[in-house]
Parts: sequence; C-alpha cells; structure tokens
Amino acid sequence: MSHPPNSDPLDQQQADPWQLWQSGRTRAALHLPTYRRAAVLVALTREADPRVLLTVRSSDLPTHKGQIAFPGGSLEAGETAAQAALREAEEEVGLLPAAVQVVGEVDDVFTPIGFHVTPVLARIEAQTLQTLRLTPEVVQIITPTLGELRALTVHFELRYLPDGTPVPVYRYPWQGHDIWGMTARVLHDLLTSGPA
Repeated sequence: MSHPPNSDPLDQQQADPWQLWQSGRTRAALHLPTYRRAAVLVALTREADPRVLLTVRSSDLPTHKGQIAFPGGSLEAGETAAQAALREAEEEVGLLPAAVQVVGEVDDVFTPIGFHVTPVLARIEAQTLQTLRLTPEVVQIITPTLGELRALTVHFELRYLPDGTPVPVYRYPWQGHDIWGMTARVLHDLLTSGPA
C-alpha cells in the first residue's frame, strides 16, 4: 500500500521551510566573556503564516520589566542553550518540551545590561498555544503572525557592541505593544532573511 506524498513525519520535517532556512545559513556567534549567558525560545507555529510566541514580562521582575520578550533566561550550570530555552519556556508559560521541535540556534544577540543571548528557533503546533498559561513572570502572552509584523513600519536606532561595532535596534509597534530591543533584533533577522 502506498503512502501519500509527505505523509512520513521525516519528510514533513525536511520540507519545513524554517528547517531548510536554518540549515542553509551560518550562525553569527558573539564572544562576550564578561556577559552572562542566556537563551530564548523563538517558537513559530506550523501555519501558512506562522505566529511567534512572545510574552509581556511582569513589572515585578528584576530585569526587562514590562517588556515584550521571548520565553527565556540565564543558562544554568551544564545547560545547553536549547535546554535552557525549553526549561524557561515551560516555567514561564507552561510550554511542554515534548510539544516543541527545536530547529537550531540563530544569531547571538546581547543586551545593554550584560546578557549574551542565544536564540533557539523552534516549531510548535498552532493548537499548542491554547495550552499555555500565565505565571508570576508573565502577565500576557501575545502571538503576532510574521505577516502582521512584516507589514508594520519599523523604526530603528544604532547601538554599539563593546568593540565599537554598530548594531541597529529595531522597534515593532504591534496592536498597542512596543516590541523592541533584543526581541526585535531577533525578529528582524527572521522577518527579513527567513522564508516568506
């Protein structure tokens, strides 16, 4: 008995445009030995126009109060970036690691307060968003589509790496939210160089 095209899960994975994009690029890593290592989970839904999982951080947190962010945080001893990103996503919004397919690491970014962040690109099923929950760290979950973000008028300014290299900082104004800083830098890379 023959199977329909792309019925094999491995074929579906190989046909994933984000998997193909990730495998065809060279990741830009930063070397910032005095910065604290962290990781974030960049989870895209498996839809024609993927949604991206973002959180609005509580105003009670010690850093990045009230900002829009990917789930994530500092690496614990012995953790890889992917392990940290998955752990933090489960702690912050209840996203179970078993529901996540990690695609790979994208370009490192940094924050002015001394975090060296590795974004971990991943795919999730759209219905997984319905299982997420708020926690003391997260006051709101937002899920803009990539198409909505691409349609926005983006603002940017220049900031500088410790070695003096200029880095543009982007701002995406989406439905009353101001997506900026490290989160917007990662999104900008995905939106401008990732699959349409």
